[in-house]
Amino acid sequence: MLNRAIVFVHYDKDNLIDDYVYFYLKELQKVSDYIVFVTVVKLSINDINKLNTICNDVILRENVGYDFMSYKVGLESFDYQIYDEVVICNDSVYGPLYPLENIFNKMSTKRCNFWGMTSGKEISYHLQSYFIVFKKQILHSEAFQSFWDNVQVLDNKRDIIEKYEIGLTKYLISYGFKPLAYADYKPKLLNVLKAKLKRITLYKVIVKLYILLRGKYKLPNPLAINLAHQYWKELLIYKQNPFIKIELLRDNPIQVKIDDYQDVIKSISNYDIRLIDKHLKRVKA
Repeated sequence: MLNRAIVFVHYDKDNLIDDYVYFYLKELQKVSDYIVFVTVVKLSINDINKLNTICNDVILRENVGYDFMSYKVGLESFDYQIYDEVVICNDSVYGPLYPLENIFNKMSTKRCNFWGMTSGKEISYHLQSYFIVFKKQILHSEAFQSFWDNVQVLDNKRDIIEKYEIGLTKYLISYGFKPLAYADYKPKLLNVLKAKLKRITLYKVIVKLYILLRGKYKLPNPLAINLAHQYWKELLIYKQNPFIKIELLRDNPIQVKIDDYQDVIKSISNYDIRLIDKHLKRVKA
């Protein structure tokens, strides 16, 4: 196994660490030598003690800047250049549904400098920031250090997505580094067009035209598709994506069919569905 460090970022509206998070951390422990846990919530002594049995460092910080500021704080807390790989990941997914060791072994044979579990194509191509792996060449680059040095506290979540999540992939590509998505899925063109047309509403079209005419504000592309939502089932079954997004099951923002998600998970994994049920019951209340 490569010498690997992980920065894991956590948030919970009730200042808790849910059981699905502990399961995730224990699975990460199997594929890593060093785990930094960064949270913006006030943890109980019991949770801190429990975390210390899994993680090498636990950092409690002020609740500003969202995940990318936590990633920055985590990376600054240790010498990441001594590792072969560094992973940044967060608690916005359930899983892993497949063994992570198999995935890391497979990706070690791929020609890339950094990779993520899934890619996004909203606005522009990028690796989704809930799980990204950086290899040694990037870790020793000035570009990587410079990116994190320039991460600042931003209040607008949309700005954070564009500047940091999408911006990170674009930035590293501009320095010649090659990205790759593990569970990359390319739906048939006809299905893409149908999905896009389904999401168009008169309101979105009017707003989009207004924005284009005014040229003052940015608006998400109403035709863009979030693959991790729209094609969650295909990613799980055919691409062995080890994660399913919490936002999908909690909010289902683009209203895709998810009523069979438990059956799908049971068909591919031994993952304890009760971990999902327990968390969803609390956060949807």
